[in-house]
Amino acid sequence: MARKVVITGMGCVSGLGADLSATWKSLLEGQTAIRPIVTPAVNQTVLAVESPGAPAVSDALARLGKHFSEKQIAAVDPFSSFGAAATLEALQDAGLWGDAERLARAAILYGSASGGNASIEAAYQRVFDARFPNIHPMTIPRYMTSASVSNLSMLFGIRGHTLALSSACASSAHAIAEAMYFIRAGRGNIVVTGGSDASITFGSLYGWKALQAMAPDTCRPFSAQRNGMVIGEGGATLILEDEEHARARGARIYAEVAGAASNADARHITQPDPENAAEAIRAAHREAGLSFDAPILYSAHGTGTKLNDKAETTALKLAYASSLARHRVIATKSAHGHMLGGTGAMEYMLAIMAMREGIAPPILNYLEPDPECDLPLVLNPEPFACDAVVSSSFAFGGLNSVLIAKRY
Repeated sequence: MARKVVITGMGCVSGLGADLSATWKSLLEGQTAIRPIVTPAVNQTVLAVESPGAPAVSDALARLGKHFSEKQIAAVDPFSSFGAAATLEALQDAGLWGDAERLARAAILYGSASGGNASIEAAYQRVFDARFPNIHPMTIPRYMTSASVSNLSMLFGIRGHTLALSSACASSAHAIAEAMYFIRAGRGNIVVTGGSDASITFGSLYGWKALQAMAPDTCRPFSAQRNGMVIGEGGATLILEDEEHARARGARIYAEVAGAASNADARHITQPDPENAAEAIRAAHREAGLSFDAPILYSAHGTGTKLNDKAETTALKLAYASSLARHRVIATKSAHGHMLGGTGAMEYMLAIMAMREGIAPPILNYLEPDPECDLPLVLNPEPFACDAVVSSSFAFGGLNSVLIAKRY
């Protein structure tokens, strides 16, 4: 019989807050990290908004600075710093910080969509400017997508199975699923998992602008007036653990990682396939042994684009059919922006908090209903009792990942 996998620690950093407590409080209060662009190097673009981690970065780095040297912190790209700050909080939350013996045997499965954008962009600027023909010698080690897991390993003394996963904005969701399977298979007792990204840079935002997917004002998931996504940045880390191992050491348990499913549309690089997304949802339910009829809090991918939100609505109707009305749908990108490789872990974490607290956080910036997105949306903080949450990530390239957590 497969071992049961539970969550014993959680931590995050985003524009909403430097830790999980601050992020959750901001979310329930209807605060948003989305604001006019203030980053000087980015402000030359025509984009109107960003969801910067900057308001919380100093606090998060200060938390790291209590335990690591300034040289250690300065040596890494911001996306690695976000992952490290989130992981430090998660390990402390799990009661594993300072437990060198257990951490040495732990594993890391961590996601990023794009790696160190800031580092590689700074290098390109120097290369293409004749005045600065040389670049920083650590550019590649900072930029590589696996830099975050390497730095987590070195900072926290984790010597077990260590792997970076990159599947666009499903990266951290896929990482959590693989961490669950890793423990179920008996390959280890503790896995540090989640993801991080820091993509608010001049070049990166111009790339998103070229896709014509960026909102000129704000992120409005499922609203008739929605007109695009807003890039965010940050990191989110969960500590997954074998249930028996967690209970034996007296750990607090947040929830059970009950099931997951992933598939690929094999259809289009940017246009989602609602039928395949629906099948991923069904498959996750089957694996978790979760009825479609019991009340469920569904954390939507909810990017705020015309195409994606309509496709996700169709997928939910296909998957849940007549039972859909008894569920509730949240979309937290309206508050923290699209954190790319870190967003799946952040949304899963916040959905678990909602299940534990018995209150569903609101979708922000919603103006008017869209008949093509007629879902049971949470538009104000709403008491909602459920014993399971479903969190979906439907990434570019047709890479889908669905996670389920059950009340423990």
